[in-house]
Amino acid sequence: MSYRKRIEKAQILLKEKNIKAVIATSPSNFFYFTGTWLDSHERLQAVVVTQNGKPSLIVHEMSKEEILPADLFDTYFWKDGESSIELLAKLLPERGSISVDNQWPSQNLLTLMKLTNHLSFVDSTEVIGKLRINKDQHEIAQLKKSGAIADDVMKEAIQFIKPGITEKEVAEEIKRLFASHEVADLSFSPIVGTGKNGAIPHHQSGDTPITEGDMVVIDLGGIKDHYCSDMTRTIYVGSEPPDEIQKVYEIVKCAQAEAVKAVKPGVPLKEIDRIARDIITQEGYGKHFTHRTGHGLGIDVHEEPFVTVNNDQLLEEGMVISVEPGIYLNGRFGVRIEDIVVVTATGCESLNHFTHEMIAKNENAGLTIQ
Repeated sequence: MSYRKRIEKAQILLKEKNIKAVIATSPSNFFYFTGTWLDSHERLQAVVVTQNGKPSLIVHEMSKEEILPADLFDTYFWKDGESSIELLAKLLPERGSISVDNQWPSQNLLTLMKLTNHLSFVDSTEVIGKLRINKDQHEIAQLKKSGAIADDVMKEAIQFIKPGITEKEVAEEIKRLFASHEVADLSFSPIVGTGKNGAIPHHQSGDTPITEGDMVVIDLGGIKDHYCSDMTRTIYVGSEPPDEIQKVYEIVKCAQAEAVKAVKPGVPLKEIDRIARDIITQEGYGKHFTHRTGHGLGIDVHEEPFVTVNNDQLLEEGMVISVEPGIYLNGRFGVRIEDIVVVTATGCESLNHFTHEMIAKNENAGLTIQ
């Protein structure tokens, strides 16, 4: 992986935007520029990239062994009792605009502002956001690996489900399954919503038992080599889903498939949301689709760009987004289907390949594709 190329691209953006430097501090942004995952919590860690010359690393001395020797950076270590913000201030240009990591605590920024009243500050959207929104081939390869593992875990988790076990037990099994695929960290805590809990999009898996006749929403994701996965499927527990359940499922499946078909360079993100939302609305369920159609994914599970009804931003090759429409009938059941897709030169490629057909999970007959 060429981190030098990422820094060179950052310097080009800084010049284009007339921004003198960018400060990257969050673990994910630090990793993007260095290849080292470091979370020093309240202690400052930073990559400082200016328009020209070597970028700087600022790291606490107790993390010396975690920082790989690199000629790419000038590295500065600090220790407790010293002011890391004063050190940072000395590495910045004397005047101009500085782009600051959106994830940096405001307390640190306010301290820096007091030390540098000759500088102005903007968020990192125009620099780090612009860089990270278009994945390079290395990142796409990592996301494909992560997505393939999620497919396997979803299949195995569905096989585990049966009447009588709780949402929490399924969630714990999902964690175990990811670990068996050498994925120690999750993108988020697994969402398992059975019956009426499935109508809560971000339901916290609890002690509710899965029963015959339930729809079960399963939303899961893991982090493989620092790149996330995220996918959702909804299954029916029993032999033959009732007509209404089948109808709602088919509407969501159609909305998701048509939205994915529309993903290609030059299409506004709001158009992807509109396509999915219109299909659901035309069938009379518009008020039951209560969230955006998708979000970006990469080192973070939720990152730019966001697939919302008012986002005029155009899709570009290398963007990676989720497409996840849903219908949520309060007090009854919910259905959501989600894949991650990467925008290609002519369309998109899905990173998830597990079936979109309705699965009826019968304890005696096993899995049945409806």
